[in-house]
Amino acid sequence: MILGEVKMALDMNVDVGALIKGLFSKKESKAGAASGPNPYAKVILAAVVVIILIASYVYFVYIPTQKDLKIKNEKISQIEMIKYEIDSLSNEIKVAQEQLVIAENEYERRSKLFHSDKELEDLYGQISLLAMQNKLMVTKIEKGVEMPVFADGSCDNSNNYEDDNFVNEEEQPQLQKVGYYEFTVDLEISGNYNFYTGFRNGLAQLKKIININSESIVVLESGDSKGGVKVTSSISTYRLPKDESEQCIANQEF
Repeated sequence: MILGEVKMALDMNVDVGALIKGLFSKKESKAGAASGPNPYAKVILAAVVVIILIASYVYFVYIPTQKDLKIKNEKISQIEMIKYEIDSLSNEIKVAQEQLVIAENEYERRSKLFHSDKELEDLYGQISLLAMQNKLMVTKIEKGVEMPVFADGSCDNSNNYEDDNFVNEEEQPQLQKVGYYEFTVDLEISGNYNFYTGFRNGLAQLKKIININSESIVVLESGDSKGGVKVTSSISTYRLPKDESEQCIANQEF
């Protein structure tokens, strides 16, 4: 009997209010006398209340809590992934900084020895100023030949040709790495020999590498410059490649 009434209470099509009212109403016996209330009414009511409370807890507390936990777990996973990416990027930044320091040190070392484009433009002015300070006259100053000095190894030029302009590998010029470029400056200077030695000493004290390739000294024996000298010389200095196109070139071009 109890099981049947519980099933009836759980039936969604049953009027719960009517059911509760029926449980607590007095039933009339066959003789017309009213009987007492159903003895199982309180138990059934308590079961219904418990079921309602459980359903309310599941609907209003448990399910929202599970959704919230799922969202939080997803955020935690995202945070862990972001932390991993941050650690990875931090390591990459650290390595890049170390490489940058090495590159800066190498650039500083080379820049002390080799000329930059701006310094090459200033070189002629420095030579003229040095000659003037030593009371010499510069009658000629001009740039001569420029030649690349190749470093060890070769460049990969496989990416320099598009598929639609395919060239046989045997026909492709082999590109070589250029360490630096050497160029010459031709000079003609006249004046006192002792002053010229001062000019040479000043040239040697310049911060950049400057070599004297050839030098011809002629003593003047006539005219206003008698007793002086005329010096014809060729000096060489060096510069680094300006861009990528100068870093790798074909050896047969020179």
